[in-house]
Parts: sequence; C-alpha cells; structure tokens
Amino acid sequence: MTGKTSYDFGGETAFVTGSTDGIGRGIATALAVAGADVAVNARSSGDVETTAEALDARGEGTVIGVAADVGDPDELRSAIETAIDAFGSLTLLVNNAARWPEENSMVEASLDDWDRTMAVNARAQFHATKLVARHMIDEGIEGCIVNHSSQTGDRRAGDRGLYGVSKTTVNGLTWRLANDLAPHGIRVNAVSTDVTESRQLRYEAEIEARERRATTAEVLDEWGGARPLGRLGHPEDIADGVLFLASDKAEYVTGTVLRISGGGNLE
Repeated sequence: MTGKTSYDFGGETAFVTGSTDGIGRGIATALAVAGADVAVNARSSGDVETTAEALDARGEGTVIGVAADVGDPDELRSAIETAIDAFGSLTLLVNNAARWPEENSMVEASLDDWDRTMAVNARAQFHATKLVARHMIDEGIEGCIVNHSSQTGDRRAGDRGLYGVSKTTVNGLTWRLANDLAPHGIRVNAVSTDVTESRQLRYEAEIEARERRATTAEVLDEWGGARPLGRLGHPEDIADGVLFLASDKAEYVTGTVLRISGGGNLE
C-alpha cells in the first residue's frame, strides 16, 4: 500500500437507505466517524433507533433513525423529508437498500417477485435520487449521490437472474442520472460489490454448508479465497469507496461504477 487517507465530512448531511446492518451500516458508520450528520434507515423503527443511538456516539455529527420501506414511494418521500427537516439540507444520498428475490431464475420468477425486487432495488433508487436532486437544485447544493450496484449487474449469465437485472438497471440509472444532473453540479456514481460480509451472504453460506456438510466459516473462506485478492469484502471496503466518491478528491468523477470486488469483476 502507498499513502494514507482520512476524511472530514463535518458539516455534511447524508441519508443512507438500508443502513442498520451489513454494508449499509458500514457506510453509515464511516460517515458518522468522519463527522457527518447521518440519517440511517430500515423498515423497522426499533432497528433504526438502536442503530442511530449506537452510531451517534461515533463522531461529532448527529445520527438519526428514519424508518421507512423504500419500496413504498410515499414512505420513501416522507423519510427524505424527515431527514431534510432534521438537518436543514441533504448533501449526500447513498442508495444502498436492496432485497433478494424469492426466485432468481428468469423463467421461474413471478411477476409479483419482479415488482417487489425492482421496487426496492431500482425504482427506489430512481425515486430517492429525484427527490433529493430536486432539493439540491432548489437549494443550490452541489451534492453527491452514490448508488449500490453489484457484479451481477455486469454478467450476462449465472444463477442470480432477477437480482442481476435489477442491478443492471442501477448501472443504467447511474449513467443517465449523472448526465442529467451534471449541469447542476450534482455528481452521481455507484459502487459495485461482489462477495461481501453481510447477513444475506452468511445466510447463503449456511445453506451451502448444510448441503455439503461443511461449516459456514469454511464456505465463506472458500468464497473469499476464490477472489483474486484472496478474501471476502468487508463493509469497511465498500464504505471507503463511498467516502472517496462523496469527497472533494472525486470532484471530477461522475457516471462511474466503482468496482469494489477484490477482483471479482475480472471473472
């Protein structure tokens, strides 16, 4: 490694969807530690309150919890309005929330599963970005929006069809919104992840471990070892990418999908 980086987000205000666990919590934590005011989000009011209380002590900014199902347009609008009312403005939106479909096969997936998956993984990112971008434009804020994508969005085959389609959509949204918002000084980028420590990944590892009569730790170690860099991703790895894209060091970066995958994107 060469060089060391630290970030100061004092005075910045962020809304991070799906941020009480896993990658989202890692992003919210990093922003709080860097001094930002942060609104954490999940569907459960208990989860957001507990997370906000824990993260509020991590930095000099204020952390609040805003419960909402981002797949519901009215709840999402209300959540963003709550964050703006609490902080006075939003300078950063991180569209992290996602759901795993019940069936990834494009042949077996139902229309209801399509609707639910796209509502959270794609439509919510579009809707949240529109709402926050309008606020930024009206207030003259040259802010930043970071979407959460996935390596599955780049691949043309594999066993994550419906999820992959939703993330391909996220890539397209990132490019198109970046183009439309650039004249307003608003930058739109995405982070694309591969196998990263999370509740969903551990759940999948537990299933495979039972099938193979292995331990969950053994499965996770194998998955990480298959990456070119030889390990699983950590939420902190993704948070580092988000903080870079939201910082002044990336002021000439927009419309980029930053692949934070340990080389998994090379497959």
